[in-house]
Amino acid sequence: MRLLLILLLCLLPGCRPPETVSSTPMRFSGDIREFRIGAWNVRNFFDSTDDPYSDEVPSDMDYERKTRELSRVIDSLEADFLALEEVENLEALKKLNSTLKQPYPQLGLVEGNDTGRGIDVAFLSRIPVKNVISHAHHDLPERPGVSRGYRFSRDCLEVQLQTDPPLTIFINHLKAARGDEKKSAAKRRVQAEGIVEIMQATDSPGEAQLVVGDLNDVPESWALEPLFSRLQDPFAMMAPSERATHYYHKKGSAIDHILADEEAFPLCFNAKVWSQVARDTSDHSPISVQMKLKAPATVEKKIWDTSGSKSF
Repeated sequence: MRLLLILLLCLLPGCRPPETVSSTPMRFSGDIREFRIGAWNVRNFFDSTDDPYSDEVPSDMDYERKTRELSRVIDSLEADFLALEEVENLEALKKLNSTLKQPYPQLGLVEGNDTGRGIDVAFLSRIPVKNVISHAHHDLPERPGVSRGYRFSRDCLEVQLQTDPPLTIFINHLKAARGDEKKSAAKRRVQAEGIVEIMQATDSPGEAQLVVGDLNDVPESWALEPLFSRLQDPFAMMAPSERATHYYHKKGSAIDHILADEEAFPLCFNAKVWSQVARDTSDHSPISVQMKLKAPATVEKKIWDTSGSKSF
């Protein structure tokens, strides 16, 4: 009887249980759709403005030609989200986007650490972006052969998408294999360890994560072991001749990657190396996977840069 009285009192106005905050990821109504996630090193996409960097300054004619060539390839990829490497600045990215048959409603580039050539990672997206976080100033683990305070060569750009399940993409362009091979491999390994650190620190229950970009090494390398030991490779079943994304002196190697965590991997299918479409435009082939996700049908026009986001 006493229990019944207490329950009746709780139904009276002003007697309600405290509200709780749910940590459940955002859900979207509608059907699951297929989205293409791609990555491509566009090779030296510099504008025609002379600046303090040591990059080559193309003529206006060469800049226009390069932009047209890139847009032709990107149009053919039909990616819903495309990570890009070796883009000089936001203005070049905006110009490229404007030349596409169907410009992307959202794009982003945050200036990174490459003070030599001045190249950055960037993205184009038809999927709504929730947030963009630069990890350019993330101090990487101290290891033999790598100085204290070493950082990413460009950035580890974190792009959070408004999808169900939530998908976060980490765009990377790791240390190139130039000069002393042991030293460059040690730096790539530290950068790979740094990516894992960031993924673990930002991971939430139910969130899917991808690592994409030009990692400048092959799957079986010691340098990329921290990533390949933790993540799944949607391209793993491809024959070596089909998997090559970069050719040097006619020798092909798989150095461009899309890696998936345990939440993202079951959603991935149809991994593809676009080995023909970009042959005359870049020394790298674009790569892509399909993913099954839910996402809002409408996408606001938005640009993401160092200062945050703004509509356009």
